[in-house]
Amino acid sequence: MSDVTTSPDPAGSRHDHLLDHAYDGIQEYDNPLPRWWVVLFWVTVAVAPLYILYFHFGPGLLSIERYDAAMIAFYDKQAEELLALGEVKESTLAGLMSDASMMNSGRKIFQSKCSPCHGMFAEGAIGPNLTDDHWLHGPQLMDVYRTVRQGVPEKGMLSWERQLRPAELLAVSSYVGSLLGSSPPNPKAPQGTLAARQPPADATPPAGTAAGGAAAPAAPVS
Repeated sequence: MSDVTTSPDPAGSRHDHLLDHAYDGIQEYDNPLPRWWVVLFWVTVAVAPLYILYFHFGPGLLSIERYDAAMIAFYDKQAEELLALGEVKESTLAGLMSDASMMNSGRKIFQSKCSPCHGMFAEGAIGPNLTDDHWLHGPQLMDVYRTVRQGVPEKGMLSWERQLRPAELLAVSSYVGSLLGSSPPNPKAPQGTLAARQPPADATPPAGTAAGGAAAPAAPVS
């Protein structure tokens, strides 16, 4: 059976070509795609490599990266307000330990700034092991925060207060606090005094709320 040509469409611009085969009684036309669809397809093909280069290898930010940047800006503002009021406390840092964005930021800061002295997994190198329950400057999260912020010049640890933004100080301090009890490879022998960390006496901010009570930016939806 040869192709069957039906009557022209209402516009009279083309004919429908019915193929000479059928599947379960269903036949199909062999018509060209609309020109606008073909043009749009090839535009998409042409733009796709540029998109990949710009967003995955260039300066463009993916949605999760824009979210992280928004979270850092948000916590910067919150941290500045807390510092101005003198309200950075144990529960502030404990609450941030459940914030994935802040923990991710803290991990990146730790790996770039702290790992040369404390090891990539805080197992200890020149500096002490930060994962065990022995402490040189106190076990509480506020002790960690003060140590990071003020430094320990006599031990060779510099102050990070002028090198990190307020939110970054909170993020890396909370991240270090979250490493307690982890099991890094090749841990350094314990140093300092054996001491248990006590839970914060004040309430922890609810999930999705930053220190100070304001709602944090919503996570991007994939």
